[in-house]
Amino acid sequence: LDSLPQQFDLQQIQKKHSSSDSPLIVVMIQEIQRYNLLLSFVKTSLINLQKGMKGLISINNELDEIANCLYNNKVPSSWKQISYPSLKSLPNWTTDLILRCKQLSKWNKYGRPKVFWLSGFQFPTGFLTALLQSMARRQSIAIDNLKWEFNVINNQNDLNGDSIQMHPKEGAYISGLYLEGAGWDFNNGCLTEPIPMKLNQQMPVIHFKPIEKSSKKNNNNDDDTNNSYQCPTYLYPIRTGTREKPSFVCNVDLKCSKNHTPSFWSKRGTALLLSLSD
Repeated sequence: LDSLPQQFDLQQIQKKHSSSDSPLIVVMIQEIQRYNLLLSFVKTSLINLQKGMKGLISINNELDEIANCLYNNKVPSSWKQISYPSLKSLPNWTTDLILRCKQLSKWNKYGRPKVFWLSGFQFPTGFLTALLQSMARRQSIAIDNLKWEFNVINNQNDLNGDSIQMHPKEGAYISGLYLEGAGWDFNNGCLTEPIPMKLNQQMPVIHFKPIEKSSKKNNNNDDDTNNSYQCPTYLYPIRTGTREKPSFVCNVDLKCSKNHTPSFWSKRGTALLLSLSD
């Protein structure tokens, strides 16, 4: 109970950003609301469990299941229902929750991060849509006329982007993606065979850059586009997700080497994950 992050002061945050109409600020506030709901529910259930253990209230089936899960280091099902998809054990789930809240707290306090940890959003698709909306407003064009260009920053010594000092002019730097079913060649900036006995590899920072559909180097970039694998990105290892919350987020174009075509990686089932099991 003591390790849980404090709930956000939503009224103070809304007042602080009341003059901003930025889509990203809207996403930040929506994420804070979701995490406040989760934190409140978890805290209340733990307090009730403590009261039940002292005999102050009766222990129902839900509290009994929470007690058993805590004993076995599992996340209770009642928490999962209002939480984000995750296969982590309870200790790692708690650490992950703290990091997620920390990103939002820093964003609110110090302004827009230079590198966004995409895994920290409950609804990352909403964040990506907000980036497109921001670009569409600045350029006064329809959001349907925009698409993504992906530029991988091949810095093997800084996978989280700690050394990045400036925001990109358009889009955002994204970290927290894990490659499954392939490895990444930092020397050539392309997909390669994974290291033996290693299923996942953390990707370096990727620049998600919105561009107009008609301006993507249509003539000079045909070869690069044909040699790029549209890598599906999922919230967590269960790629199908659930009926209420699908796991698919988006496709990310990753460069292929001369030895392997995009169809090779497609048959391999290569994908990007925002969260690992443990």
